Amino acid sequence: MARVIVGTAGHIDHGKSTLVRVLTGTDPDRLPEEKRRKITIDLGFAFLEDVAAIIDVPGHEKFVHNMVAGASTIDFAILVVAADDGVMPQTREHLYILQFLGVRFGTIVITKSDVVESEWRELVKEQVRSVVRDTFLAHSEIYEIDSLSGRGIQEFRSFLIRSLRNLPSKRTSGTLRIPIDRVFKVHGYGTVVTGTVLSGKVESDQHVELLPGGYSARVKNLQSNAKGFHNLLAGMRAALNLNTEILPVRGQTITDPGSMIVSKRLSVQLQQVPGSTALRDRQRIRLLIGTQEVMGRYRELADVEGTKFALLILEDFVVAAWHDHFVLRRYSPVETLGGGIVLELDPSLRTTRRSELTISRLKSLAVEDVSAALCAWLRYNAPKSITCQQLSQHFGMTASETQELLRMRAPEIILHGAFALHSQTLDSWKDLLKGRLRDLHTTQPGESDFALANISAPLAFPDTTLIEFTLDALVRERHVIKSSSRYRLASAKRLVDDDLESLTLEVVELLAKERFAPSSARVISGILDKPQGRVEKALVIAAKSGTLIRLGTDMFFESTAFHDAVQLVTKLLSAKGSIQVSDLTKELGSSRKYVVPFLEYLDSIGITERRESTRVRGRHFSTKVENEKANTDNT
Repeated sequence: MARVIVGTAGHIDHGKSTLVRVLTGTDPDRLPEEKRRKITIDLGFAFLEDVAAIIDVPGHEKFVHNMVAGASTIDFAILVVAADDGVMPQTREHLYILQFLGVRFGTIVITKSDVVESEWRELVKEQVRSVVRDTFLAHSEIYEIDSLSGRGIQEFRSFLIRSLRNLPSKRTSGTLRIPIDRVFKVHGYGTVVTGTVLSGKVESDQHVELLPGGYSARVKNLQSNAKGFHNLLAGMRAALNLNTEILPVRGQTITDPGSMIVSKRLSVQLQQVPGSTALRDRQRIRLLIGTQEVMGRYRELADVEGTKFALLILEDFVVAAWHDHFVLRRYSPVETLGGGIVLELDPSLRTTRRSELTISRLKSLAVEDVSAALCAWLRYNAPKSITCQQLSQHFGMTASETQELLRMRAPEIILHGAFALHSQTLDSWKDLLKGRLRDLHTTQPGESDFALANISAPLAFPDTTLIEFTLDALVRERHVIKSSSRYRLASAKRLVDDDLESLTLEVVELLAKERFAPSSARVISGILDKPQGRVEKALVIAAKSGTLIRLGTDMFFESTAFHDAVQLVTKLLSAKGSIQVSDLTKELGSSRKYVVPFLEYLDSIGITERRESTRVRGRHFSTKVENEKANTDNT
């Protein structure tokens, strides 16, 4: 089935519709007013065998917006020039529009060739050659035909079919996009919309999304060229019978749910029509994109040797993606001013609009290589992280296509889970986290390492997995040390002065001698003749390292003494089933001042359980016994 779209272009009354009729046998003028006035007002459609669908566009200047709606999806253009008129205003305007819309293939037809002399026809051909010199039609054939007599029709038809069959094949991948160009009701079926499948494929019984609007619909039936299909691919004309409560309108796009986004702000690259009214900053404009027409304001960013970079601030949402083509027209009086490509949706121009950084960013997005544009987009959005889904929405691709392109750009681009980030972003995050750890070590010198929640608390990371990913990268680079899901700088020891480190060793040594009657920080301060604040920091550091066990606010057992006491408790409980404070006080040679907090700590971790004045085995007795036994064995 045809997967090529052919479009006519040219001035009013130059024979576009007649040419379509003699080529296909179908009259593209379907509206009663078109037949009465004998001019094309809206888009007409016909099929050239199973080779191509032909869109016939209106030539009158009042209907240029309809012409763009049809021309926005064509692969091959037929520029039609009447021999008796030659090149006329809409001939030139349509040619510029085709250029702006990115059409790369086409041909030229001179109609009504029998009504003029051969010398005049040659002059018209020279005029046409001059007009198309710098366009995609510069090297195209020029066919002379006469639709009434049929002269040249068969030769041109054979050429057209041959050319269309030699066009590059279209990819069937990509996200579904069908700009709607017609909407009508069919008795017994309901709502029918038509459009060209720009990318992806659509299937019957598929659920789709209509943008702008964001509401869903179900595809009940599909047709192309009046034939039923189960699915339609990119490049095919499509008629979709939709099950929807809201009537669609021309300008909406049918997409896979969640695959595209809408925007009121676009950064663009464009060129003006030679000789047209110069665009002014803040000028009100009409944007024609896909089958949409939206009003807005033009904000100029730069003019680089005739190529303009601009921000379009729109009054309504549009559906667009990177490198979508558009046409820009003056609001009033209506005039085609230029056209170009979309670079960004909802651009975040963090610097001044006309800065060199902004222009450099936009130039990097104006390249043809989509993978290079992806890299540039990620680089200039640093230090943000972007999901592959967000990238896919901006670039009009599926998530799998996006990921495959990004993998080819490693190590410049890094993929982590759902996220994609530029290597410069990762470097900035590394510096941020090293700075955060350095601050924590400085402000909390008693802490040897820090939990992820503590590290990430003030940082605006989009996802905690990205913080872990960055910290793990620092661990691999030996800048950070990880232990039991806690992190510290590899250089953290330098943040603890030698005097405090020495004091910590003294404090641990003292408490090891005191065993089951450890002194408080105040007492230790007196014994060692050191400031109490310094002693408290030393106690915390030793507790973090595991050489001391903290039982309360101001009580620390040396770890060996603690484990010995735990073993004694488990031994007594195993033998007697219960113990009292006095039993343990006697066995340890200590006092209630130390034994009560010790037993309360064992209660809190489930080794013991208090029942009135006695202790029995706690809910975690067996597990804790084994752990303590292992710790004792290791010691």
